Amino acid sequence: MSYSGEVDVVSFSDAQVLELLDKQALYDNLMRYCRGIDRMDLEMMKSTYWADGTDSHGRYEGTAHGWCEEAMKSREVLVSCNHHVGNVYSEIEGSRAKRESMFMVVTTYLGGSPTMFLGGRYRDLCEKRDGEWKILRRVCVWDWNQQAEHNPGWKIMQAPESTYWGRFFPEDPIYQDWYESPKTLAANSNRPEVVDA
Repeated sequence: MSYSGEVDVVSFSDAQVLELLDKQALYDNLMRYCRGIDRMDLEMMKSTYWADGTDSHGRYEGTAHGWCEEAMKSREVLVSCNHHVGNVYSEIEGSRAKRESMFMVVTTYLGGSPTMFLGGRYRDLCEKRDGEWKILRRVCVWDWNQQAEHNPGWKIMQAPESTYWGRFFPEDPIYQDWYESPKTLAANSNRPEVVDA
């Protein structure tokens, strides 16, 4: 706004607007991946990759959809899985984009095993087909890893036994009615220690 009170009009070219829309679509694709793997939602996770995509995920090398199926096996040993993603940088070149994203994943395990903190970056080559961006080639770049002994802090935050506990697909609150949905018991979400908090 100028000192005279007049509003300055800023115009953008069609190319600039398209670039912003593409970058938002690339970001949304990444967020869907995180929700898919954290909630163990196989179909959502698969929807972020092209069917001919590949994934180099350390312990797994192969098709992208094969990685999604492999990741689902973790559901048997996990209490929770949380991907935190930041520093997302995308360079768009026509129908392809290079997207680098920094991640930290925190996983808690059944049976009181140590909590794992894993940090790295996704080096994603994404491709736009029929107006939709998905991952074509993913390489996980590993940067650091730490473990912490199992020491729940629910008592500090006075967590009630009955509340909206995070769970996997389709029981998680994210898949329930967003206006009114039932609470769950901590014990039913593999957190028996909350009863003793």
